[in-house]
Amino acid sequence: MPRRPTRRRHVPDRAIARRAGRPRSAAADEAIRRAALILFIEHGTEGMSIEAVAARAGTGKASIYRRWRSKEDLLIDAVIEVFAAASKPNAGNVRDDLVESTRDLQALMSSSTTGAVFPRMAPEMARRTPLGRLYGHRVIGPRRAIFDEILRRGIARRELPMAIDVELAVDHLVGTLLLRRLTGRLKQSDSRLAERVVDLLLAGLRSRDL
Repeated sequence: MPRRPTRRRHVPDRAIARRAGRPRSAAADEAIRRAALILFIEHGTEGMSIEAVAARAGTGKASIYRRWRSKEDLLIDAVIEVFAAASKPNAGNVRDDLVESTRDLQALMSSSTTGAVFPRMAPEMARRTPLGRLYGHRVIGPRRAIFDEILRRGIARRELPMAIDVELAVDHLVGTLLLRRLTGRLKQSDSRLAERVVDLLLAGLRSRDL
């Protein structure tokens, strides 16, 4: 005896929408990222558990895990959210470009929020933790790449010797500001710091017989 065809039950569009999950709330995302950043600045990674973030943001752990796979991914997103996008100057000469990028980094490191991230993140980078590696790749790396590009343009325009150590030169620029931030000597009000740092570097690069 032939089987009767199975009739498909009509599923209302509203039921399909419910199965797909509710849309992400921008306000909830903002509250979670803000909570993660504040807890990290105040207590480091140990005090920035998903449970603590959920409690501070007024949400559940499941809601956070639907958005981020780990607390490291959450924190990096939170950091990137408050970090201004790095500018890419191209004024036509290496000094002006380096001064502008160094001044941008000085403003970033001396800011009350973004500047407070550096002391907490430094040991993470030194220990090569997953968080430290993410921070180096997604936050520090792009800014170092801008300095690298500026110096290589200067070499191409013959403003700098061909054989300079570009990586070491970038270390000089970034490292000077980072050291001053970690030792409490970096001030946004020091308007000539970027020029002094860049001029010292360029004087050294140009004086060597390479």
